[in-house]
Amino acid sequence: MGLRRHPGSGPSGRERARQTRRYQLTVIDILADYIRFRCETVAGLHPPILPGPLLAECNRIVSSLFVIFDGSVELVTLTLLRLLPDRRHTLLLYPVFENVLTSVGCAEPADIARTIPCYVRLLLCFKRWKSLVGGRAEKRSIDAHAIQLLPGRCPTVRHASDLPFLRLLPPVPAAQRATETRYLLVNDLFDLEHCVGQFLRHYRRTGGHPVDESTAKQHDDSSIRQRRLVSA
Repeated sequence: MGLRRHPGSGPSGRERARQTRRYQLTVIDILADYIRFRCETVAGLHPPILPGPLLAECNRIVSSLFVIFDGSVELVTLTLLRLLPDRRHTLLLYPVFENVLTSVGCAEPADIARTIPCYVRLLLCFKRWKSLVGGRAEKRSIDAHAIQLLPGRCPTVRHASDLPFLRLLPPVPAAQRATETRYLLVNDLFDLEHCVGQFLRHYRRTGGHPVDESTAKQHDDSSIRQRRLVSA
């Protein structure tokens, strides 16, 4: 069951692309509801679920996501962001996030976060994963996975449609620019759920893709990024 269709040329192709995107977003909402239902079911089991069945449940969810979305990490991770956080669901949500986010580098090329929307989406996924745990060791382990996958800094602005996503990130001190990703990961610099909500709204409006490619490369990276950098 593939959800990533390739539009044809001309207006009809663009319309098909819009229809496909609306369909994908609807499926994401349905799957997020299903995962929440499974989390509630697992959390309510008495006696508690054993590790073996829990792992099997996690694997079923993750494999289904990748099959339904034809292996698209973008759509799978959007589904993770669509899930409303609930500590009662951690028992199943934690291994689901772990399974997806530790396999991302294997599923797609190393430059997976080459665009600003992609970088912000994955950064938010790792922050959401961290929000499920309280231990410092677990948080450090998640940070290590994120730093291994993501570039050291947010990518360069390429399109005007990148700017709403870029503005979701908080200012970064000039002294931290070289290790921007680590700085954003280890510090609580913004309201995570508000930022996730804003990201999803921008994504639904733009489709996560450039809406005006004629604006690409019109802005110098340093001048654009200076808007969110704080002088040392």
